[in-house]
Amino acid sequence: MVIALAAAMMLAACGTGKPSAAPSPSGPVAGQVNCPDQTTGAKPVHFGTDLRADLYGLVFGTGKTGVVISHMNGGDVCQGTPFGKELAQAGYRVLVFDFAGFGVSSAAAGVTYADQVKAAAAALRADGATSIVLLGGSMGATATLAAAPGITPPPAAVVALSPPLLFSNDNAEAGAAKLSMPVLYAAGALESEYPENIAKLAAETPKNVPHQTVLGEASLNHGLYLTDPAIGVPGVRTAVEDFLKKYAPAS
Repeated sequence: MVIALAAAMMLAACGTGKPSAAPSPSGPVAGQVNCPDQTTGAKPVHFGTDLRADLYGLVFGTGKTGVVISHMNGGDVCQGTPFGKELAQAGYRVLVFDFAGFGVSSAAAGVTYADQVKAAAAALRADGATSIVLLGGSMGATATLAAAPGITPPPAAVVALSPPLLFSNDNAEAGAAKLSMPVLYAAGALESEYPENIAKLAAETPKNVPHQTVLGEASLNHGLYLTDPAIGVPGVRTAVEDFLKKYAPAS
């Protein structure tokens, strides 16, 4: 019941194509990392100066294959850190970051979420990653799909968890139609419109691009909560891990 309630609250926060709402009082606290107990071993980074932004992130691991994890609306680095630490232990270099106006990152007028994902990918390459995976939840998934076609060199793979079709200025359908790299779409089977969303996105994905959809059986879990080690859906977690091993193995 607690998990279902948390998922329902997050669904309300994430939206389905309307302009993004300001963080709620229960969301991130500007200028602070809200999960200091989870940041042990992380390297703090700042990036985004090309966007006239000051974006904050945490890098876990030292692998050559990098994973950018993009959080949900009302969230911050804490949402992706548990799974990110697991990926780092498996050999990946992982960047979890705060979108502008969330967590430690200051607000940045006129900067799209997709542009911030691109900046995060560049920051992780600058840190030493030679290939990049983009993984996002909800708002972060829409931004990930919108960003992926415009990143050079292209990402090795993309994972979109419970993506709205539209969020703020980012369009997941338009992004999916331009993908050239393998993509995994996932949602909780009992989420409202999200199972339908990932079916639509799979249909938009070019037929010659490897893609798959995964539903968390009997699950309301949303976005990054699908892969959370404590409350995630085992079938989705396994599917994501297998997908990464196939298309973007740790190195």
